[in-house]
Amino acid sequence: MVVMVISKNKPIPKIFRHFGENIAPYFINIEIDLSQARIKKSLNEHIALSIFKSANLSLLVLVSFLLLGLFTRISSIYMLGIVIVPILFMFSLYSELYQPKIIAKKRGRELDRELPYALRHLLINIRSGIPLYNALVSISENYGEISLEMKHILKQINGGKSEIEAIEESVITSPSYLYRKSFWQILNALRTGTDIEKPLKTSVNNIIKEQMISIKKYGQELNPFTMMYMMIGVIMPSLGITLFMLLSTFVGTGFGNKVFYLILVFLVGFQIFFINVVKTKRPLVRL
Repeated sequence: MVVMVISKNKPIPKIFRHFGENIAPYFINIEIDLSQARIKKSLNEHIALSIFKSANLSLLVLVSFLLLGLFTRISSIYMLGIVIVPILFMFSLYSELYQPKIIAKKRGRELDRELPYALRHLLINIRSGIPLYNALVSISENYGEISLEMKHILKQINGGKSEIEAIEESVITSPSYLYRKSFWQILNALRTGTDIEKPLKTSVNNIIKEQMISIKKYGQELNPFTMMYMMIGVIMPSLGITLFMLLSTFVGTGFGNKVFYLILVFLVGFQIFFINVVKTKRPLVRL
């Protein structure tokens, strides 16, 4: 049995492309995620490649189970492989299909974090009488994802598009609501021929206010999380171990080291879970 290997130079087999074309209408929303994630693939290609990768992984795992069953001569391993491989294929396919959505969300959060500082820099340049193109060049460095977006806009302008067309394309394909809102105001000012200083100033002030609100909201949300951490991570383990020791004294039977190891594993798992929850809720504000 030969396992398929994905190569950049090797085209995806036609059967997977055929599957991709047939089921593409059911995943039309992924096309938006692809554009927002800046992935240069068509929807059909992305679906075909996702099926191809998932099939390749599933086939590799199936071969591993077959070889393991042959070496160990345990028939239940074959049944385990038959059950696990389809489940693995579905999980892998789902993960591959919606990977652009994850990338787009991460990109949107990065845009939100750098946006007020980049807009403030842009506003200072506009107030100084610098043309918009040169102002965009000035924020194409040192502002993370915003700088990458500005480089894309500048590339479109240098390629022959007007400033309005390039900014409009960036707004449409951006995963950040704040970015779309801010640059849409700039776009409207360019179309009407009005000064863009006022909408820029309004956008900066609004974003800073929203960030301040998000920081206050985050501080308020930390209070119940702190109580939960104290209860589950500190008080309950301490009281639980004390209760176990008292019960073992009165009953006369020890609980053994396994109980304490389980408690330790639970505490480590809870710590990791708590840190991840707090980290995901923390507003992305550059310090």
